[in-house]
Amino acid sequence: MPVPDFSNPRAAYLQIADDLRQEVTAGRLKVGERLPARRQLAQRYGVAIETIRRALDELTHEGMISTQSTRGTYIIKAPGHAESPSELQQAISEVRRLAERLESLEARVKSLEDR
Repeated sequence: MPVPDFSNPRAAYLQIADDLRQEVTAGRLKVGERLPARRQLAQRYGVAIETIRRALDELTHEGMISTQSTRGTYIIKAPGHAESPSELQQAISEVRRLAERLESLEARVKSLEDR
């Protein structure tokens, strides 16, 4: 069945996001691989670039892909792949470290403003 199936009441961008998830799950697209450009995806699926943007936004929100300015969009996690406890602990530690730096910078800015 072609994607998107316009007879399906589910939004086209959600169908495209599902199809891209399936391609990763099936191994046709791999973690670390760059996705085709939005224009290429729009041509492939026969939809507007805005529809592709919404599909990619959906996958970004899920943490499956990440877009790097001027470099492209990359698959960073397979669907359903939960981060390991050590990865989560590392992320929590990094957030705490950044929060401490932010607090320190805010204090320095305040002291400069008070001069």
